[in-house]
Amino acid sequence: MEEKRFPPAPSWGGEARPFGRRWPLYVTIIIALIIGWLYSFGMLQSVSSRHKTITVGLYEIEISTRSELDEGKPARINLIVTSLNKPTEVKLSFYSLDRKEARPVLVHKIPPPKKDFATISMLPAGETGFYTVQLPPLKMAERYYYYINLVDEKTDTFSYPEGAPDKKLLNITYRREGIRWVTVLHIIMMYMVVFFLLHTIYYALTHIAFPSFPITKTIASVIWANIFFFITSFPIGCYVAYRAYGEPWTGIPEVLDPNDVDNKSLFIFIYWVIILLLIKGVSQGKNKITTKVFTLLSVIGALATIYLFISGGHN
Repeated sequence: MEEKRFPPAPSWGGEARPFGRRWPLYVTIIIALIIGWLYSFGMLQSVSSRHKTITVGLYEIEISTRSELDEGKPARINLIVTSLNKPTEVKLSFYSLDRKEARPVLVHKIPPPKKDFATISMLPAGETGFYTVQLPPLKMAERYYYYINLVDEKTDTFSYPEGAPDKKLLNITYRREGIRWVTVLHIIMMYMVVFFLLHTIYYALTHIAFPSFPITKTIASVIWANIFFFITSFPIGCYVAYRAYGEPWTGIPEVLDPNDVDNKSLFIFIYWVIILLLIKGVSQGKNKITTKVFTLLSVIGALATIYLFISGGHN
């Protein structure tokens, strides 16, 4: 019987590279796996950090609270002393900032103003080492600052965080509860951005490996990624921020810091618009940059945009 022969796989006009014709796909899959791992690791860290054991003087403690609360809900702060020796008393010292006082801290990232602390005792649950206290609810964009004192039998006091109140303080920020369907839409849009950016990376790497591979596929993926990026960052993102804190935009011209969340989104969007304008007209030979340069810039932009989402630097 004559052996059946299959035609060779297409190489888009180029020779097979040392790593095979599929290396752009493998690289893209690896990037996707790294993204998934980093996102999952970040979520795990955010959950586990709430119950991390901390050494404070003679004691081992775990503190449980939330850094953000919906307006109108009381702030409950729980603390567990896990060490065998227990303090004779646990006190919470705190003060609050109204919206006007908290705005420069939230928007301009400046240190909070100094105010007098009120001090109350945290209520123990028998001899279990569990202590709790509840602070009155605040309104949207208002904030609590607080620290904890553990007092031993000799009336020595150990503070958490270390160096408080002169150094770092813990805080709770109040926000207005979001509209669920808007939040879901916001998240879906972000996933769509990452989806098309991964396509951008794959098509760009494929064009680099095989120059005859259509550059239009990379361009189309970039366009779709930026349509979704624009929607989720600006109309939806600004509304989510306004709904939560009453501030739809805190970037340029008020805040010039490039690390500001809104400015990051603006700079990334402008970056994409510029390289799309430079590659415009490629089918008629009117492009201002070569297709190879465009693909390299696309990979860099895709990785930077994805990092913005993973690092939490997004609305």
